[in-house]
Amino acid sequence: MSKSLTCFAFMLTVFTVMSGCDDKPEQKENATAQQAPKRSTIVTTTQVKATTIEVVEHSVGALESIFKPEVSAEVEGRIIAGHAKAGERVVVGQLLVELDTEDYSIAERGAQAEVAQLTALYDNQQRTVKRYTKLVESKLISTDRYDEAKAQLDALQEQLKAARQRLKQKQRGLTKTRVISPYTGVVDAELASIGDFVKVGDPLLRITKIDKLRARLPLPETLAPRISRGLEVRLVSPLDPDTTLVSKIMEIRPIVGTSNRAIDVLTIVDNPGKWQPGASVTGTIVLEKRANAITVPLASLVLRPAGKVVYVVKDNIVVQQIVETGEYLRGRVEVISGLKGDETIVVNGAGYLTDGALITVSNSN
Repeated sequence: MSKSLTCFAFMLTVFTVMSGCDDKPEQKENATAQQAPKRSTIVTTTQVKATTIEVVEHSVGALESIFKPEVSAEVEGRIIAGHAKAGERVVVGQLLVELDTEDYSIAERGAQAEVAQLTALYDNQQRTVKRYTKLVESKLISTDRYDEAKAQLDALQEQLKAARQRLKQKQRGLTKTRVISPYTGVVDAELASIGDFVKVGDPLLRITKIDKLRARLPLPETLAPRISRGLEVRLVSPLDPDTTLVSKIMEIRPIVGTSNRAIDVLTIVDNPGKWQPGASVTGTIVLEKRANAITVPLASLVLRPAGKVVYVVKDNIVVQQIVETGEYLRGRVEVISGLKGDETIVVNGAGYLTDGALITVSNSN
């Protein structure tokens, strides 16, 4: 009897232990589930707004002079002095080159002597005609003699006029031995040297005018359909980085060769002062302006299997929103569809989220 009770007690103990082992893991799991908080991701957010955007294209080109006139000799002679060197800036009225003046000085003095001689003859003949006028009135001389004296006076008058014009010509030739700059610019090249004998029309210097400059901006041929005359261009040169000039496209030239397919965009601007031909220039061409465009920070855009998405915040929960993008604009991207423009979206931390994730906003932009 005692043996049977002992066996029954043993079996009861084993059953109780096994039952306890079966219930304990389930109870522990339920308790853990009740105690563990739901995890959230710390993010920053921003408010989506509609604004006006500019679609632009950048190009690095060069400045060049529109005019490069050559200063030529207007009289012949030997060069005895040069006062402008290549690379130097010159202004209107500045002395550039001097020619030998000896021959022109002699010619001027000869012309002056001729004028003086004819002036003396003319004055004497005037007195003669004046005297003959009184005599012919008194009928003391014949009319023919008076007419002859009057004709000689008229002839001397014309000779004197011609002599004075020749004197002016000689004087002008003398002044042309001093070559004066007709332009303001930079001496691009010296085309004659001291000691050279130059003739009329021989080039002496080439001056690059810098009051107006042309900006040449190269662009790929694929942009040709979007480029047209009249588009706004903003220009900045490293010679004066604080100055920005606004102009318009004036000409488009295709530059097609065996090694390139490109176009050149040309625009003309007034020199602000420090710009020089040959310097580089950065051009920003405004292709299009769009009003009420929606843009989001580039960091808020995430690539998922469904496509490009942003995460819209709703009561500390994010909702995955598929969007279609347009232009990329310096750290931001245009959203063509998928957003209305008044949503709050996640910026930093968007890459760690999934649809329906819980978030904690640290700060908003």
